Amino acid sequence: MLRPLQQHPHFADCLRAGGREVVQTDAGVMVLRQFGLTNVGLVSRGTAEMLEAQPPARTLRLFTPDYPIGTEMRDHGFARLRPAVKVAEWDISEPDLRSGLRKTWRHALDRADGLKLALTHMPDASNHWLLMAEQRQARDKRYRALPLWLTRAWATLHPKDSLLIEARAKGAVVAGMVFLRHDEVATYHISFTTPLGRQMEAHRVMLWRAAAHFASRGVVRLDLGTLDIDAAPGLARFKLGTGAQARALGGTWVSVPGLAAVRRQFVRQFPSGKKA
Repeated sequence: MLRPLQQHPHFADCLRAGGREVVQTDAGVMVLRQFGLTNVGLVSRGTAEMLEAQPPARTLRLFTPDYPIGTEMRDHGFARLRPAVKVAEWDISEPDLRSGLRKTWRHALDRADGLKLALTHMPDASNHWLLMAEQRQARDKRYRALPLWLTRAWATLHPKDSLLIEARAKGAVVAGMVFLRHDEVATYHISFTTPLGRQMEAHRVMLWRAAAHFASRGVVRLDLGTLDIDAAPGLARFKLGTGAQARALGGTWVSVPGLAAVRRQFVRQFPSGKKA
């Protein structure tokens, strides 16, 4: 089974290095957090087996299944909090990756010229230019990203499972991209492109180079992250233009201490959901 990044032991290692408390089982990872007076156990992209993972008593649970499992969620006392989102997954196990590219994507790649790429591992450096650029970008565009300390922890604990691609043009760095490898999957992590980099299709060239790099090293899938066709249609088209497939996750579910136990007891007594 190909685990998503959030359920891999490497991810758990990095969370612990950043001071997070983690419940880890053979089935996956649960992160324990405290928000005010509320204890929360968070499972991101978990399997049905992770429903059996028990957080400390009086802990509210948030669970995002990696696939639609609504019946199992309700049977375990969860209620839906948010609808499902989709992720873009690119199968790079095919021998001819170019044949899977959409025509416009392939033509734009062929026209790209003048970039020099360097492929290395991500260094553990708090002042690395890409980390600083990502921090500014997240603030300016008002999106939430994984904390930068997690990237540094990965660079320290699992450096050979990171890929940093830097693109240069006219003597300057114009773009950068980081992927994290976990077994036979590599996940797009962070990136930044300058206006010149965008003009020169740096993002496209780096992604293509990453796919070829990982495919030659036994990786079968690139996880390109979530798709938001309404809020970011251009980015969604870019990801799907590689030939990646859109796949729905299972939504976000919540289980409140006490109420969850009552619901489980009700389900056991009345499996059909109807009152006697």
